[in-house]
Amino acid sequence: MLNKFRYILSPIALQVDENWGAYIQLIDYEHRDYIEDVLCEYFDIEYAFRSNEDNTGDYVLYFEDKYKFKTIEQAITQINEYHKINKREYKVI
Repeated sequence: MLNKFRYILSPIALQVDENWGAYIQLIDYEHRDYIEDVLCEYFDIEYAFRSNEDNTGDYVLYFEDKYKFKTIEQAITQINEYHKINKREYKVI
């Protein structure tokens, strides 16, 4: 991994929006793309919709009621732990 992309190992925080349910705020397009792939390939989790980053400048994945909060929380915890311990990204296709 190039040093300029090390930030994709940054911890992710799961949050809750009262209208849209569970969501995660990501840093930029590369971060969103990577985490989206990890969630799908390793945890079989797909987001319900994402923010329109072209208009908002935010990179947010919303899960709505598609999964139980605990399921997403466990995946995010595992991703954060993996990054912290291994100091490298997941291999994604």
